[in-house]
Amino acid sequence: MKRRTLVSHSIRLSTVLLPLVILAVWLCPSSPSARERENVDWRHHGNDLANTRYQNVDQINRHNVRHLQVAWAFHTGVLDPLGELQGSPIVVDGKIFITDGHDDVFALNAATGRQIWAYKPIEIPGEMPSLDDVSVCCGRNNKGVAFGDGKIFYGRLDDVFLALNAETGDVVWRTTLADFRDHFVINNAPQFVDGMVIISLSGGEFEVRGKVFALDASNGNELWHFDTTDPQSYAGDSYLRGGAAVWNPPAIDRELGLIYVVTGNAAPDILGEDRIGDNRFATSIVALGLRTGLPVWNFQAVHHDIWDYDSAQPAVLFPLRRHGRDFKALGHCSKNGQYYILDRRNGEAIFPVTEMDVPGGPDFQHVSPTQPFSAVEPLTPLTFVEANDTGFPAMPQYTPPGEETFVMVPGDDGGCEFNPAAFSPRTKFIYYGTRYEPTTFQTRSGNRKLIGDQQLHLGSTFVNRVPGSHPFGLFGATDTRTGRIAWSIRVPLPAKSGMTVAGDLVFFGEGNGKFHAADARRGRILFTFDPRRSRIRNVGGAASAPIAYVANGREFIVNMFGGNVPDRNNFDFVDPDSGKLGDAIIAFALPRHEGDDEIENENE
Repeated sequence: MKRRTLVSHSIRLSTVLLPLVILAVWLCPSSPSARERENVDWRHHGNDLANTRYQNVDQINRHNVRHLQVAWAFHTGVLDPLGELQGSPIVVDGKIFITDGHDDVFALNAATGRQIWAYKPIEIPGEMPSLDDVSVCCGRNNKGVAFGDGKIFYGRLDDVFLALNAETGDVVWRTTLADFRDHFVINNAPQFVDGMVIISLSGGEFEVRGKVFALDASNGNELWHFDTTDPQSYAGDSYLRGGAAVWNPPAIDRELGLIYVVTGNAAPDILGEDRIGDNRFATSIVALGLRTGLPVWNFQAVHHDIWDYDSAQPAVLFPLRRHGRDFKALGHCSKNGQYYILDRRNGEAIFPVTEMDVPGGPDFQHVSPTQPFSAVEPLTPLTFVEANDTGFPAMPQYTPPGEETFVMVPGDDGGCEFNPAAFSPRTKFIYYGTRYEPTTFQTRSGNRKLIGDQQLHLGSTFVNRVPGSHPFGLFGATDTRTGRIAWSIRVPLPAKSGMTVAGDLVFFGEGNGKFHAADARRGRILFTFDPRRSRIRNVGGAASAPIAYVANGREFIVNMFGGNVPDRNNFDFVDPDSGKLGDAIIAFALPRHEGDDEIENENE
């Protein structure tokens, strides 16, 4: 009906306009704003401060997405077995800003992929310590940058935080937030809001105390900081080593004046012997005052976490109407596999959350007798280990680790990992990936073992690569109005790709390097990029978060293909050349004209 009305109106205006109107309707049937604007940015890690990872563009749509081709490819030049590409680029005013696992920052032309400038601190004499001297848990990575006031903001693995001139890459200011010799690192992406930059420290695996900072964007001065362990919920002084590091950028509601931080596991991660209590603020969603950094409310997904069940996935903010009431909602999936939908004003559950009894265990673990279970249908398989060929007894979730080794799902890798979710206002669906990856657990009293002078995975002997465990991944959509799964897609490897929605399409990748576009409403895959059939070199696993933008009137989908260190160590790949190690950033677009299949730029 819409097309018929537009065409009849154009006949009355002029027969000359008819072909133009028909072409416009075909290219962009539901979003005139995209074709009216030559450039559509991706200005934040999650596109907006709500972390929705949604872009209202339709140049690439369900009808033509099968024609997607590689428009350009850029290589960082970093092929480090300990490195990975887990980031999400941002796009501002025709430039795309990208980071890699060596803390390099690149500014590229967003339409062509050609480098404008690069800041490579490890190549500047005296600027940065050797990466071999920096304690990193699970791979050298940097999740991205923020933009504001003409500057690019980002943190490094040596705990230095910088502002760079967005036009030139020159350092504007730098500040040091911690001593890397104390096992802190920055591998998170910051958020810029109202003249402030929000950034956090990682390193919970090494018994640090998590911290979140707000810095003055003009000079780097600290405005406030928040310590993520509550002394009243840890025994003795264990809160000083209590973990709860922050892995991902917060969501921010400027109207409410709240910032929503998700925190990692308490430390030591598997051994709860010395940290009696619920370990408040660990494995939690914490709402902080944007101007003060003071906690307003918190929701703990796992009490006294002894399974490494971080709340790692970034929180997503969205409107929700349920039972005749309008809510300002927040969604989050923990590594425990539960999906929680809360009222972001006060932290109360919109879909009921029930404290349920869980298995008891050794006295030295001081287990919590209950854990919070959500009424939202979980995408994560929360069952006993399926087809258990591991040789270890399978135990139900939340079985406390003890002296006898057992296998359990979710394992320490989740559930839902760091990879970001997305929300579409068209479908009202949340999109995310999850993991079926059984893990063995075993520990004993006093088992805080040292590895050299570093403490890693303290008290635990869990193993991810468990023979006979048959791991797999799931990507899917949950209807926020009903709390039910709308669709799901099973993939061979546990999911570590973020998801992004552009118009009526959702994009995501696999650990083997395949990259997909699917119908956002029905979950039918409409396009697949297979690196084994590509001429692009050094394409690793797709363990990052794709973005969508328009540059020079052309819509691009960009994803980073650098692989993931734990996946490279834990999983076998059907093709030994797929999914392993890479340094490629690839942009996809529709051909400019029929037969256009050339790569515009692949830097040497």
